Amino acid sequence: MLKGFQSAVNLRKWDLERRPTLLAVSGGVDSVVMAQLFAMAGFPFVMAHMNFGLRGRESDEATQFVADLAKKLGVECIVEKGDVKGYCKINGVSVQMAARDLRYNFFRRVMQEQGLTRMATAHHADDNLEHFFVYLYRGNMDVAWRGILAEQGDVIRPLLGYRKESLILMAEEQGWPWREDRSNQGIDYLRNKVRHALMPALDEFVDEFYAISQRLQALDSEGMVLAESVWHQECGDEGWISNGYLGRCGGVSSNRNPFYRYLQQHLMGMGFSKTQINQALNSKQVGNRFESKGYVLWVGRMGWSVMSKEFESPSAIAIEWGEGEWVWGDFQLVIERVPVSTVVSFFSQIADKSGVAANTVGANNPQATHNSHGDSYYFSDALTGKSVVIRSWVNGDSIVGFGGVSQKLSDVFVNQKIEPWAKEYVPVMTCSEGILCAVEVKRSNLYRVEDLDTHCWRLRWLHK
Repeated sequence: MLKGFQSAVNLRKWDLERRPTLLAVSGGVDSVVMAQLFAMAGFPFVMAHMNFGLRGRESDEATQFVADLAKKLGVECIVEKGDVKGYCKINGVSVQMAARDLRYNFFRRVMQEQGLTRMATAHHADDNLEHFFVYLYRGNMDVAWRGILAEQGDVIRPLLGYRKESLILMAEEQGWPWREDRSNQGIDYLRNKVRHALMPALDEFVDEFYAISQRLQALDSEGMVLAESVWHQECGDEGWISNGYLGRCGGVSSNRNPFYRYLQQHLMGMGFSKTQINQALNSKQVGNRFESKGYVLWVGRMGWSVMSKEFESPSAIAIEWGEGEWVWGDFQLVIERVPVSTVVSFFSQIADKSGVAANTVGANNPQATHNSHGDSYYFSDALTGKSVVIRSWVNGDSIVGFGGVSQKLSDVFVNQKIEPWAKEYVPVMTCSEGILCAVEVKRSNLYRVEDLDTHCWRLRWLHK
């Protein structure tokens, strides 16, 4: 069995000989055999055991047994007592759920304190078939047929391919004692009912179902690799999730859809719930937002944006209009004074190429009428020395265009297809008379360059 164990571990490429693993050891035959195999294979490990105190003296005896086993194997054992009843009362969950939460919270804490990156549990092939019926009963067909995963995040299950009877046989042959948990003999819990009522009649199907679940997991793994590849092609790591990727997730979520599962895995890691993810997927309203503890998810026109709550819009800055450079958010704003003749020449070249006559910066030139082009806006020399504030958009902002019509800036953003989350990161430049411009979005009619001007101001912007 040791050779088979080492071969299975090597095939998984877990590299257990290179870094210590946290072993969850209850004292039952499964976890005892796992600890013994780790020791025989020379894999470094730390043992962790939680005493729930639900069986009185038996719980304390199991804890002492695990501590003695660790001492015998020459490894560290970390033990903690868990208050299951108190947890149930505070959180309103079942005893089983409370025990699971306390146990895994404890394991995660030990991993962090010990600098461990992997944890091993002693699930085996019989557990895999039990898992099928438990989740079938709960109506979760996807999880039922997939079976228990041999590797799930930082949790590994190296005994998943072994039958319970083979683990007992090895322990007996090697003379390894273990502790029986009497609570496993009752039928108070769903898993125990499955174990005692169904499993004896289905014993011959354990290996067959394990093989089926492994094939399904292999297909799932291929799908997840594809989903990850598409994710990096279309979304990247900048908090942007494209409509192209979301379309592959489907309107109705399914754990059989690898694109949805990869999305769920990514967002749940950021604190979003499965319900929030599904609501966002079915949301048709641009501008809808969903919050986790540390992030905000915006539903946009072209996809979703997920932003850290720590990433706030830039603070307002006040400047005196004149030559210089300022940084606001992702924009570098450059103001420079230039002769109008160079601007006329520039626009004339554009007009010549388009076949439109252009003699001045004024109304005769359609390009110059808006006093803007590409990455620049042009303003009258009369703006010199004026106090100007660079800030974010605020609700109620309005801007007067060159036709003299006032328009809400929020409507301008909608017309320009600015994503809802991006509005507050657009530099809005204001003076005492009103809004001069929303950079890269719209210039107002204030301080327009006139035909008789000899010099004007050029506001140019670059993205950092």
